Amino acid sequence: MIGFGKILFLGLESAVMEIKHIGVRDALDSFDGINRLLPQLHPSGNGDKISETEFVDCLLNGNFHLFVAVDDSKKYPDSFAAMASIFFQRNLGRWIAEIHDVVVDKEYRGRGLGEKITLALIEDAKRFAKVKNAKIKLYLTSRPSRVVANKLYEKLGFELVAEARGEQGTNLYKMMITP
Repeated sequence: MIGFGKILFLGLESAVMEIKHIGVRDALDSFDGINRLLPQLHPSGNGDKISETEFVDCLLNGNFHLFVAVDDSKKYPDSFAAMASIFFQRNLGRWIAEIHDVVVDKEYRGRGLGEKITLALIEDAKRFAKVKNAKIKLYLTSRPSRVVANKLYEKLGFELVAEARGEQGTNLYKMMITP
């Protein structure tokens, strides 16, 4: 795992977290933790989980990067406090990247962890752009009901390029990453 630094949280109890990149070798050790967080993406808290085969398939794709925030004071799988993923792909014009599955466990919300893990993804995109020596259009979507998350993305420099329409719609954000 690649560490992206430790984060100190002060609340009812102190917790030190580390944001880590999950690779193929870590897949089986992180599967239950990911499936504990995934349902929280759905407004009801009952979203879909991923199968072990689907999870390994994602991790085998070298352009798919998964990050987790780990609370070392808790036992696995409850130690996963947040997660987010980024996917890079090349089209005929340039590289693009998409951020997906940004979720902070309900116990850790309101402590800045969503910002920290999103910043880790932005840094990952910057590293990727530097390696490829190419500009990258970085996109993410967010339901309008996620008011705090939408404000965060704009604060971090994402530009709202399309507003949600209809009940199932999501806001589309973009950020240009340069090498």
